[in-house]
Amino acid sequence: MKTTPIKIFRWTLRILSAIFIVFFLMMFISETFFQDEAFKPKPMSANSILQVLIIVISLVGLALAWKWELWGGILSLVAFAALAIVNPNVLDFPLLLIYPVTAILFIVIWVIDRGSVVKIE
Repeated sequence: MKTTPIKIFRWTLRILSAIFIVFFLMMFISETFFQDEAFKPKPMSANSILQVLIIVISLVGLALAWKWELWGGILSLVAFAALAIVNPNVLDFPLLLIYPVTAILFIVIWVIDRGSVVKIE
C-alpha cells in the first residue's frame, strides 16, 4: 500500500490536534487540582468560565475532525471565532492561532479528499 501525501497530511493534522487536546487537559487538570493553598486563585468569573467552555468546544471540534473532518473543523473554527469575540486579547498570542489554522486545514483536507480541488499525487 502506497503512502500518499494526503494521508501524511491527514495524520499530521490528527497528531497536532491530539497534542493540543492533551496539552490543554494537562494544563486544566494541573491548574484546577494541583495548586498550593497559598497560590489558590480567586473563583472564576462568568466570562472566564465562558472562555474555558468555548475552548473545550474548540478542542471537541478538533477531536471530531478525526472522523468528520468538515464538521469538526467547522465546529472548532466557529468556537475559536466565538472566543475571539468574547476575548479579543486572544488574538494577541500568535501561538494560539495554531488552533484555527488546524481547523482550517481539516476543512481543506476534506475538500481535497472529496475531489473538489485537484488531488495531490
